Amino acid sequence: MKKPYESHEIAYQKMRKQGIKQWGGKGSGTKGSFSYETKRFLKDVLSQPWAPKEGRVIEFGCGTGPIIRWICERGFRGLGLDVSKTAIDMAKEQSDGHGVRFQRGDICNLNTKRLGKFDLVVDGHCYHCITDIEDRKAYLDTAYNVLKPGGVFVLMTMCAPVNRKQFKQDWKGQRLHKKVVYFPWRGETCQGMRTFTGQHYMPTRYMAHWKDILNELRQADFNLNLIRYNAHNYNDAVGTLTVGALKPK
Repeated sequence: MKKPYESHEIAYQKMRKQGIKQWGGKGSGTKGSFSYETKRFLKDVLSQPWAPKEGRVIEFGCGTGPIIRWICERGFRGLGLDVSKTAIDMAKEQSDGHGVRFQRGDICNLNTKRLGKFDLVVDGHCYHCITDIEDRKAYLDTAYNVLKPGGVFVLMTMCAPVNRKQFKQDWKGQRLHKKVVYFPWRGETCQGMRTFTGQHYMPTRYMAHWKDILNELRQADFNLNLIRYNAHNYNDAVGTLTVGALKPK
């Protein structure tokens, strides 16, 4: 049975048909751009004395590659991984001259020995798409295993608390049940599906409390060196958590 996050392939196929260059973009978009908040946090992490200034970087959930291209422009050698074949094809098309490699892969079921070790691992807003508890553990294990001792893991994720009243307005048609967001689904059956009022729903986002996410990272043996939590506000019904975590030497 397929994992829910594999449905990103369908989303990227639609994006390609519509001429959208990257996740969250509109129209043709501008390749290489991404949110100011993401860029600011990456700059802050990379400016820390404990962060690498060069070496190998891998991005989990790279999509069409804007984040890893930006990092590689600053002296890193990069590899982008995504579960969507279409996303990887689009990333390659947009990355000529950047010296970045891309390959399709499921981060929750990955042969890490073939990848080698990295100085920097970046979560490209991917972790909140992993809705199964065991898959989340596997994801963090992968991040830990591919890092060199002293390497840095950058996590950028949605989180709870959630403004449920605003959620109903902003996430129309979707349901937040316990910690999981469900999307109405008529496609192929996948892991973790539920039925509400006779309609099938697929899990798409995991809204763990930000403190629980920090505990997940600690349980995976990361040291948490830089933490920023932004509560939900009038622009967004959910919070965001960004972390710069270190693998002990």
